Amino acid sequence: MNRLASMKIDLEESASINRNSEQFSSTVQLAIQEKWAELEIVDTEIDDSMFNQILELPWLETLIVDEGVLTDLSAEKLKSFERLRHLRLRMSPISDEGMMHISQIESLWYLNIPHAQCSEVGVSYLQKLPALRQLRLSSPDLGNAVANEIAAITTLRSLHLIGVPITDQGLRVIATLPNLQSLYLDDSMVSEDGWEWLFEEAPHLHVHVNQKHHDRDVDSHDHDS
Repeated sequence: MNRLASMKIDLEESASINRNSEQFSSTVQLAIQEKWAELEIVDTEIDDSMFNQILELPWLETLIVDEGVLTDLSAEKLKSFERLRHLRLRMSPISDEGMMHISQIESLWYLNIPHAQCSEVGVSYLQKLPALRQLRLSSPDLGNAVANEIAAITTLRSLHLIGVPITDQGLRVIATLPNLQSLYLDDSMVSEDGWEWLFEEAPHLHVHVNQKHHDRDVDSHDHDS
């Protein structure tokens, strides 16, 4: 009886996967026919094998994948999108190797990888991107030393680090970014003294701490939920 129940669950899961695959393929085909510049995959789980279908859209400017898991195998193929400006890969454990591949997308303007598995070495590759303006990143392998690599991405205007243990010292390094306008730090190790220093030395910055405006942010405003 337990074996039958287990088989039934497996069959249901398989049917769900097949439906997802069919829906995804239909969406991609429509995108090809109509030459979409943006492709947002927010309710279908895809993997590296399914990602190959997206390669038929080399003109993409925005690619958002919120469901499923893409690995460095897919990251290696991203360089074929010569017009890509906005890339968001959620749930995808992109490593240093994947970051190296992403650094070859010279048109990239906004990179959002909140579930990466990269180190400071991977972040250093992003210094090669000539147009990177916004970076949103999290990885359990990142430490305070990543501040030095980020500070070398001088084109950055917006930075959001999630769960990265940036200290007061790291904050001072990040604050040297010449074009930085917006800084979001979630679950950092910056002290109140550190934030006090930042607002005195860089009063122009728009700052969020743990998803909320800092009390000292003069440009604070309400956000839509």
